[in-house]
Amino acid sequence: MQINTYLYKNGYWDDVLDASMDSENTIIIMFGSINVLKVKKGIDDIVETFPKATVVGSSTSGEIYGSEIYNDSLSVSIMHFNKSSFRVVVKDISEHNSFDIGKNILTDLPKENLKSIFLLANVLNVNGSELTKGLSTDVPSDCVITGGLAGDGVEFNKTWILLNSQLMKKQIIAVGLYGEDLRVEYGCKCGWSRFGLDRRVTYSQDNVLYTLDNKPALELYKRYLGSHASALPASGLYFPLMLLEEGSTTPTLRAIKAIDEEKNSITLAASIPQNSIVTFAKANLDDLIMGAQEAAESLIENYDGKQKALCIAINCIARKIVLKQEAEDEIEVVHDTLGENVSTIGFYSYGEISKIESGGCDFHNQSMTLMLMYEVEDYD
Repeated sequence: MQINTYLYKNGYWDDVLDASMDSENTIIIMFGSINVLKVKKGIDDIVETFPKATVVGSSTSGEIYGSEIYNDSLSVSIMHFNKSSFRVVVKDISEHNSFDIGKNILTDLPKENLKSIFLLANVLNVNGSELTKGLSTDVPSDCVITGGLAGDGVEFNKTWILLNSQLMKKQIIAVGLYGEDLRVEYGCKCGWSRFGLDRRVTYSQDNVLYTLDNKPALELYKRYLGSHASALPASGLYFPLMLLEEGSTTPTLRAIKAIDEEKNSITLAASIPQNSIVTFAKANLDDLIMGAQEAAESLIENYDGKQKALCIAINCIARKIVLKQEAEDEIEVVHDTLGENVSTIGFYSYGEISKIESGGCDFHNQSMTLMLMYEVEDYD
């Protein structure tokens, strides 16, 4: 497996593109500025230099490249598989059919030697939690599913995903990765701390939360936020909800998207089922960075550091906003933990998808999600 990474910034590449890596067994993953005009030449360069390769990508409010964060750039990885292969599936998707589309993706991807599925979608027309439930219905237990929803800061209107030279808004891209010698590892940590009492969701509809313990959800939420309540919904980035669904032992975070003063309700970034348990959460900067390090450490438990590998970092935009000038610290700690043979690219997302230990995958908010891939090489 050959891996090259490149950064396109201010009209220039940081290195000469290696056209010899072009093949039908080459996949290129890129993450770029929401302002497509600033990176269009870079996209065109990739498509023209690698006409046989498959290109997938998405917008992001900050591109991760190596140990640094860039803006209005392209962060690109080019992977030429020696012994492995891939297959790409594209589907039209909406909030209402997300569960079915998740199941359909699995139907279209052959199961034999399916090691991983990498997903990119647009936040504006996907129900992340329903998508992951659909993906979890019939997936091989050892298949690593990761991905994220394209970001654009906090505007929610300029996101894009890319297949080759085509920009798309209402589709989801799924890349199935295959091969006996392909290894894919994953890590997902949040680093947020719980505070307050456990509350039961007594009335909700899809991703709108109305009551907790039969009391108005927004009223309770404001009480816990205290002086921060006046800055809602923006201050909700600092105080997500920690959700534990019935039958699950692992909580996930749910970001606050909007509030409705008239209905005393809270709109979340994904579904929040009735009878699930909710706890309020808060950010500690050191804990967030430690969470990123723990996610990286989980990637290398089975990796000896010898093979050239690629890490894709899918990081929540909320973490960047909360960490501010320390946002690069968590990228640096991931880079340093993985070692010199791992190249890292990534993007800031509106929602992260990661495999869970019990099989299948789950939808997360405000987490650091990592994926590591490499081919086992013979060194004799």
